[in-house]
Amino acid sequence: MTDSHDSLIGRETPVHITKYDGSYHRRWPGRFVLQQGALSLVSFAAGDVIARTPVVADDPQRSPSRWPGDLYLWDDRWYNVARMPRSGRTWFYVNIATPVEFDGAQFHCIDLDLDVSWFVGDKPRVLDEDEFLAHSQSMRYPADVIERARAAVDEVLGLIGQRAFPFDRA
Repeated sequence: MTDSHDSLIGRETPVHITKYDGSYHRRWPGRFVLQQGALSLVSFAAGDVIARTPVVADDPQRSPSRWPGDLYLWDDRWYNVARMPRSGRTWFYVNIATPVEFDGAQFHCIDLDLDVSWFVGDKPRVLDEDEFLAHSQSMRYPADVIERARAAVDEVLGLIGQRAFPFDRA
């Protein structure tokens, strides 16, 4: 990615997420906000449709986002962060995933099952450990992918503990 994407500002730039075996996981809608170094910021509005399976017009797995938010996507980190206001609080939902790739029109990453959920003021929770263990076997995650996913969880928990970016934006 280059540091100048001014022509993309406000343009729809969805995030497509697959599983490690290549199966489709979901599509997050979004509009490009900025790109700075390895970080891209995409925003989404309440009501934007999140597709949980391949996008098909009458797919019952399509659902609107209940909250607006921002997606922090890095091309050099093994996670991405959704920041959403919810019930007067800020909620961060972190997807442990491969670094994002951008082709000029859309983003793509591979979901590695582990997640971190944190409502500001509460303790962060690591989610989907059982799914990670099952998929790491059934989809044959290489040892380095398992190691990077675990290191990403540790990095995220450390950043939350320090209230470091982007977790300083409550």
